[in-house]
Amino acid sequence: MIFQSHLLSMIVYAAFVCTVLALIRRSDKKAQIRYGLSLFLIMVVGALLFGWFMYLFI
Repeated sequence: MIFQSHLLSMIVYAAFVCTVLALIRRSDKKAQIRYGLSLFLIMVVGALLFGWFMYLFI
């Protein structure tokens, strides 16, 4: 599966990673969902901020 957008690829990758980590690290269903969503937001926002920061040096 090849996406035309790097942003879409990053979001799909973050979703897979967050799902696996939430299932591995938390045992309670509510805690898994909360941990997965927070980790997903941290990964996506962090990647966007880092990409914006790298754009400053072009």
